[in-house]
Amino acid sequence: MSQFLFARPGLVALCGALISSMGMVIATPANGATFKGIIYETWFPILEGFKLEYTLADGILDTVLASEPNTFFIDGEYLGPAPSPAMSLATVVPEVVTDFKTDFEVGIERSTSLPVLQFSLFGITEEGLFLQLLDVNQPPIYQSIFMSTIQAPEGLPLSACKTQACDASVDFGGKGGLYGSRMIVTPVPETIPEPSAAVALGFVGALFLKRRRKSVRIPAVATANPE
Repeated sequence: MSQFLFARPGLVALCGALISSMGMVIATPANGATFKGIIYETWFPILEGFKLEYTLADGILDTVLASEPNTFFIDGEYLGPAPSPAMSLATVVPEVVTDFKTDFEVGIERSTSLPVLQFSLFGITEEGLFLQLLDVNQPPIYQSIFMSTIQAPEGLPLSACKTQACDASVDFGGKGGLYGSRMIVTPVPETIPEPSAAVALGFVGALFLKRRRKSVRIPAVATANPE
C-alpha cells in the first residue's frame, strides 16, 4: 500500500488536502453577528440618512434569541446608578459589542477600538432585541450614548432578523439627546475564512501545475507597447 502511494505523489497530496479541509471545517470559529442600520425617519435633520454598523460578539445573538424576555448581557460589572432597568438584570460576559461605526461623531468617536465605550449591553424584551452603549465617564442621566430596540416584521419571530431587514427604534445620547428616530437594520452575511482548505488545495494545485510544466511549454507572446 505504501509503495502504491509513494508511486503516486498527487494522490498523497490530494488525501492530505482533504484531511486538512476536514480539520478546518471542524475548527473554524463562528463570526460575530454584524448589522448595518440607516435612519429613515427622524425629528432631527442632521440624522436623515445617518448610517451605522455594529458587531455583536460570537454567540451573543443566538443566546439572546433563545432566551426569555428580560434576559440581558453586559461586558463588565457596572457599580454605579443604572441608567436603564436592563442593567440591573444583566449577566456579565467578556464581550458584547466588538465594533461600532457611525457616519459622524455623536458622543462616539469613529474608531473600531471604541475608546469611549466602557459598557455595551444586549438582550431581549417583550418589544424586541435591545441594545445599549454606555459611557460611564458621564453622570448617570447622560451615560446612555446609543439605545435601540429591533423588531421583527409582523408575524415573524425575532430570529428572522438574522437573515432579513428589520425595523428598529434609535435614540442617541442621554437626557437631552436625539430621540425618537427609526431605522432599517440589515444583517451583514457572514464570511467564514477557510485558511486550511485554501493552503491544502493550493498545494494540490501547485503540485499538478508543477507536473504539467514538465511536459508543456507555453511560447512567449509578443505584445505591442501602447503609446
